[in-house]
Amino acid sequence: MVLEQNQVLRELLQTYFSELGHDVLAFSDPTVCPFYGKRLDEPCFCHEISPCADVVLADFNVPNINALDFLTLQQRRGCKVLDANKAVMSARMTKALTTAIEELGCHYIEKPFRLAEIGKWLEDCAARVMTLKLREG
Repeated sequence: MVLEQNQVLRELLQTYFSELGHDVLAFSDPTVCPFYGKRLDEPCFCHEISPCADVVLADFNVPNINALDFLTLQQRRGCKVLDANKAVMSARMTKALTTAIEELGCHYIEKPFRLAEIGKWLEDCAARVMTLKLREG
């Protein structure tokens, strides 16, 4: 899942991930994502057993709710996406922001980035998902 306000960058990431063989859901605003929910007290929309996505890549500055607050909300709701498979991107990465992202157990990616950097992170995410699936068995 890609959450990116900038249409060009969102389409670039969607195309890149698709070319790597992944199904991609891409949104400009987390609140229009079907997994967001309308009420803050709603539980996570993940299936009982499996997550709604294997990976969430979110730009910090998306409309209506920033990526950090979105990921915190999803975590409180019981989101089943592995925290290590969630990343926040920002062109203004500060020590406070990186600390907050790390405290959530998520990854951060500073803009501008190289697609190879995101590709490496995506490979690590895929390995974690595969390991989890093998354990569940």
